[in-house]
Amino acid sequence: MLPMALAIGGCTAKSSVSLPSFQDVDMAPAVIQAAAQAVVLVNMPAFSATAVFISPDGLLLTNNHVLGVSVCPVEGCYVEITFGDQRGTALSPGQIVFAVPMAVNVGLDIAILQVTPMPGGPRLSTPQYVTIDSRDPTELLGTHINVIGHPENSIKKWSAGEVVDSDGNWIWTSAFDLPGNSGSPILDDHGHLVGILHRGPDSLDLVTSDGLNDYSIGSASAALVAAMSEPLPASMWSTAAPTTASQVATQDLIYLAAQQSNANIEGAREPVLTILGAACDAALAVTDYASPEDLSAGLQPCYDAESWIACAPPTAGGVGNQAFSVCPSDPAAWQRRYQALFELWRSFNGQLELDEVSFAIAALSTSAAAGQAAATQTLMQALGEAQPPLDFIVASFLAAFDVTSYEGTSVVDFIQGYKSVPDYALNGGYLANAILWLESWGEIDATQMQSLLSAIHGDPTIDLGTKLFIEQSEYQRGILP
Repeated sequence: MLPMALAIGGCTAKSSVSLPSFQDVDMAPAVIQAAAQAVVLVNMPAFSATAVFISPDGLLLTNNHVLGVSVCPVEGCYVEITFGDQRGTALSPGQIVFAVPMAVNVGLDIAILQVTPMPGGPRLSTPQYVTIDSRDPTELLGTHINVIGHPENSIKKWSAGEVVDSDGNWIWTSAFDLPGNSGSPILDDHGHLVGILHRGPDSLDLVTSDGLNDYSIGSASAALVAAMSEPLPASMWSTAAPTTASQVATQDLIYLAAQQSNANIEGAREPVLTILGAACDAALAVTDYASPEDLSAGLQPCYDAESWIACAPPTAGGVGNQAFSVCPSDPAAWQRRYQALFELWRSFNGQLELDEVSFAIAALSTSAAAGQAAATQTLMQALGEAQPPLDFIVASFLAAFDVTSYEGTSVVDFIQGYKSVPDYALNGGYLANAILWLESWGEIDATQMQSLLSAIHGDPTIDLGTKLFIEQSEYQRGILP
């Protein structure tokens, strides 16, 4: 998806440029606002997405790539869902529920799961749900539709358009979407579900002299209804079934979603984190990666492990604030791995993977204070060796660990003077993140934070993703205007 701040070449009259956008749910027609109450934000360890309840007793609809064969095993998985989460509603915390796949169709990219408060518990009561209106793709051509979802993990947003094309059971719509909208319901003007969103365009060459030829793709509701009676596909994973270490290393997030820390390796129970460690070591030992993409793919077990590891007890916003995590028996080995990963990328193409020498290191400590100290030490050591210039990426990491200056420059002054930095809008997300961290440590006060965030949000050069991030952050702090 193209960044919203893209400068469109060849346009002489910028006022004529038309770009797609979202609106807040309270701007939608009343019937769509009512249907939106059934839409929830889905948070998993490695991603966020959207889902919608389709029955009063906890039947949840989303995409296969959200809670299907590569995420949730046949036995079920733990999911954090958040109701509300939109402008005009009070902040409500997410709740961890258990979801068991009932119908999954990979080709249509749909997954229907039965949600309960806990494994073996009663079905979750969901009085807010949408009604499915079974419609074929050809019937939907020309139909005005509404999409409700959580783009970029933001507060709930509404976009509208019409069904413009169909291919088999797929439909193309002119409604705008972004990553995070996966699983969003496609609603007709009566608030009935007539499809489910899958994705936006793969291509980036969609620019015209008037804006973007944007579109979104989904499955029509008639195919969804038919798929509800199909058996689960054979590709559904079982965390109880015997498997191999190499398969577990590629499917580890299924075990994490199921909160199963051990895998059945040919009849013996072996910690998944141990398997990931061995796979990470093997990847770090390779010396002839052909491209950055190959290197990133090879190191995936190292990255996946970060979603597993948290040694400190959960605290409000502190290190270890995860619903399920594991503390490795060999934290020093994982620290060596993260530092080796940092050096491998740096030697490969100069890229600085600062997450691995900061947040990943902090997660290995048994307290927030110890994690803060350890991460600060390794972060500053890595920056001292690499000596990158101060930019908003570096500033964001410094702010996260309350490092107040870098090479003689005050981090607060650098952030407050962001407009003097050329192309500051290219890293708007890091800029906003640094502001939030500075306020959390008391380096700036709440008024300064809100003033800076408001200025960035209102800046026409700032991308939509950053603006959505700011809105979500302000909503969580109760200051969303």
